[in-house]
Amino acid sequence: MGKILLAVIVVVLISFNSHAVNPKKYLKGKNIPVHITADKLTAFDKKGLYIFEGNVIATRGDVKLKADKMKVYKDLKKGDIDKIVCLGHVVITKEDKRAESDKATYYAKKSMVVLEGNAKVLSGKNNIKADRIVYYLDKDYVVSQSDNSTKRVEVTIYPNKKEKK
Repeated sequence: MGKILLAVIVVVLISFNSHAVNPKKYLKGKNIPVHITADKLTAFDKKGLYIFEGNVIATRGDVKLKADKMKVYKDLKKGDIDKIVCLGHVVITKEDKRAESDKATYYAKKSMVVLEGNAKVLSGKNNIKADRIVYYLDKDYVVSQSDNSTKRVEVTIYPNKKEKK
């Protein structure tokens, strides 16, 4: 169950650029505990499925994930996490960074996180809004797309302030 809790926080790494969080380096901090609270936990050990429901909050260090429901799927042969699905009012925060969506899915084998439904990522004043935002953890890049031709990806980037010498 410890590996499950550690992997849950991987979802939190979505959308944070390499200057703020290096996902590979962050995950190596194995001594950082993960704390999860929920109204209910249902564990199906033989199926490798763990369902957290109602006001789910997962924290690890200064990273926090909130959702209505979180499903953790374990690979029964290897014992590792296969997939994590967060549903309903998904909010991931770290410092001045925030990701929001209706659904967030972490795929361990592909090392990627997918935000779907009203997905938006905010980093300070900068933001991305799209139907779907995919973050590739190993490659440290993001792909954003909208589901139809009438709705488009929106990005707002503010220039960095330079100090006068």
